[in-house]
Amino acid sequence: MTSKNNNNRMLIVRGLAFAALVLLAFAYVSPTWWVSLKAPQYPATAFPDGIRIHFHMDGVFNGCELIKSDEKQEDEALNCKHEMDAINHFVGMYPIAAGGPVERVLSPFSFSLLGLMIIVFMLPGRKLRVTVMGLGGIAIGTWMTMALYGEGGIHLLSPNYISDVSSTMDIDLEDYDSWSGVETLKESYNEALGRYFRDMDVINRAVGLMLMATNIAYGVLLAAFVVLTLGLWKTRFMYWMLAVVPAALPVFFIIDYAAWLWWFGHSLNAMGAFTLKPFMPTVLGQGKVAQFYTYSYPHYGYGMLVGISVCLILAALIRRKHLRETGEDS
Repeated sequence: MTSKNNNNRMLIVRGLAFAALVLLAFAYVSPTWWVSLKAPQYPATAFPDGIRIHFHMDGVFNGCELIKSDEKQEDEALNCKHEMDAINHFVGMYPIAAGGPVERVLSPFSFSLLGLMIIVFMLPGRKLRVTVMGLGGIAIGTWMTMALYGEGGIHLLSPNYISDVSSTMDIDLEDYDSWSGVETLKESYNEALGRYFRDMDVINRAVGLMLMATNIAYGVLLAAFVVLTLGLWKTRFMYWMLAVVPAALPVFFIIDYAAWLWWFGHSLNAMGAFTLKPFMPTVLGQGKVAQFYTYSYPHYGYGMLVGISVCLILAALIRRKHLRETGEDS
């Protein structure tokens, strides 16, 4: 094969990887999944989408839009996240903010790591890849440490995350201005668990568990930078992991989403007004709980995650063929 064809092949590989990187950036700020509740007390004329919420990587947000009709006049859209929390608490279910606290606070750093992996995958030569991974890891690790443990570290977290926490807790800037990321997680998780059910033994135990999980996840991310840097120097296997791990993001999301749904359905508090047996909420499709119909489907952000997978799988296959035929690490 000619040198020109080899160069064209590598341009395709890098083009696909760059497309995956762009999709990753947009996926982070886009709604990944949506859930809606519909019931007779929420007529379609006033609530065309039901009580709807949008799941992002760094928070859960209102999915209801301002309705303008002859039957209903609104100055602002209904806060459907608050409405869903109010509905769910009657059966003993904890507020939405009780789910995924560690994932949300660490999301900017985990996505930055995935982005760094894609960038390094595009680079030619072992030395350059090791250098960029090492320097990138130091930069992200420093940012993460300052955000999680430094005074005022909350301001180094995702703006959407800060907005979600402050609006959910109904607090102002002066209330959280000096919080670190870990303090933010502690206070927000404490509020979420105790909003309707003030069982302090349960709350303190759960908050302690999430703080421990955050510290462990912090250590795992730091270790990942070291392992990737050393692995890129020593083995070819780690090079392929640069594409495989980000490509698996749609699977990681579904597993995490389903696990937290299971937790919500199996952690019903006895203080709820009505008693339900533990259940598994609908992960994908339509379900029914009491008189409510539930809908759970991917949003366009999840399509971006799938696009990342497709781009990286194609890039890895083309790259593998190139290495087999030429042996060039270009």
